[in-house]
Amino acid sequence: MLASSSVSAASAKEEICTGAGGKFNTNSGKCIMKDDNGNPEKTLPERIQQIVNVLLFVIGAVSVIMIIIGGLRYTLSNGEAKNIESAKNTILYAVIGLLVAIFAYAIVGFVVDAF
Repeated sequence: MLASSSVSAASAKEEICTGAGGKFNTNSGKCIMKDDNGNPEKTLPERIQQIVNVLLFVIGAVSVIMIIIGGLRYTLSNGEAKNIESAKNTILYAVIGLLVAIFAYAIVGFVVDAF
């Protein structure tokens, strides 16, 4: 007859983690994997946050450049209504793009923190 043994979920996770070469953190309940140099690898939410941070930096830099270009176009428009309108639109769309990027950053941060 087979003896029944109960295995808790934490110990099963710990066995899987150590079997995969990681170290199970009992406080957080997470498996910490190490790279070839012994440094802890980042988790998926940490990697997503890092990618979003880089993209936000790029979008911010492009927006500032477009605002500067729009300002220069506005200054150099010589009072022509068509050029003034085009310059104002450039500035407006750059600011809107920056706001969308900030809101996207907040939403991704909220979703990543949920994990």
